[in-house]
Amino acid sequence: MIEADGRSFTTPGAYAPPGHINIAENKPIFAVNKVLSVREWLPLTGNTLPFSLIPGNIIALIKGNLSIEEAVDLTSERAEESVIQAILREERYSLRDERKQPWSVKTRRPFRGATDKVEISFRAMLELAERVAKELKAPLKTSKKGRPVVYDRIKLAAAILVKGMRSFVDLSAELSNVQYDMVLDESERYPSPSELHNIFTQIPVEWMEEALQRLDDLSKEEFSKFEENLDTFVIDGSALSGDTLVERVVLTKIRLIRDYFQYQALVRIATNTIRSIKKHSNKIGDIIRSLPAGSIVLADPEYDVEENYRVADESPIELQVKQRKGAAKKSRRKAARSRFERKKYNRRKLGERPFGNIESRRSKCYYKLPESKLKGAIIIGCTHNIIAYFKNKAWCSRFVKL
Repeated sequence: MIEADGRSFTTPGAYAPPGHINIAENKPIFAVNKVLSVREWLPLTGNTLPFSLIPGNIIALIKGNLSIEEAVDLTSERAEESVIQAILREERYSLRDERKQPWSVKTRRPFRGATDKVEISFRAMLELAERVAKELKAPLKTSKKGRPVVYDRIKLAAAILVKGMRSFVDLSAELSNVQYDMVLDESERYPSPSELHNIFTQIPVEWMEEALQRLDDLSKEEFSKFEENLDTFVIDGSALSGDTLVERVVLTKIRLIRDYFQYQALVRIATNTIRSIKKHSNKIGDIIRSLPAGSIVLADPEYDVEENYRVADESPIELQVKQRKGAAKKSRRKAARSRFERKKYNRRKLGERPFGNIESRRSKCYYKLPESKLKGAIIIGCTHNIIAYFKNKAWCSRFVKL
């Protein structure tokens, strides 16, 4: 809805595909908490708003000496141009393999500056991690035997959660730079890299998984005021390159390549947060345990396995898998093929955003033990969720319920 000359009108439904951005009768309307310039509101009138935009019903005031007729003309031109560009873009890339097709412009939500320019200090990240660690309680037990405890166990766990792709040397230096008070006595000291690594090895992987899920829940709580369905997930796999070289046979020749750790992640589309990280597999039974009943999970053909359909039916969740070509001989695959909805599956690409963020930061897996490699991947996910929380909070704060 747009206001001009003291009057208001709603952008015609023709400019937004039905079921995507139309004003819904049963959903609340949210107002943008600032007056928009012409440059800011024009993108809202085109055909490039993401299907997953939350909130779906937005109203905003615009500033500018525009009559309603001028506003309608601008809106019409913008909508027409965006439709033409969308058709040309689809024709241009339709012959490419799905993996080689560029990202759709509909993955870009408006007001990106509100989130992209959010400054997140290392101390703010530590405070959020400490809050989560307190809720989950300290993962390390203290004993009266041996050396006296020097550092607060909660704060040590928080420091590990914000490690991300930093080395233990860099993490130790950052803790010292922000003067993060971790000692139990009056001394001024900070854990060394070896002490941090020792704590990392002692924290159970189960506790790290709980921290990852709690950080995902925090972003979900921020979005809960919009009263939208937030339980749509994407499951996909990726890999972290290692720091050691291993021998591999490539075209009958032995070559040295970097070791890597393959993992799979469950990503919540609405908040761009990671719900779970497990060692890579084409089975979903282990990774969907934390999902509420009725959740929607989108997956590529790699997960077109009969067992996955059985697990989905028993959970129960809605599993949307783009099946491999060929006849579906087994009953569950046949039923899943008949339930497949292309409109829902098209949102799967949005679940690849965390992988792109992680890879763009040149992440590596420096650990040698299999359990440590999994822990390292989870810690990267925790740091990603911490950053996403602050960006989600900035996004949600821009809207006020009417």
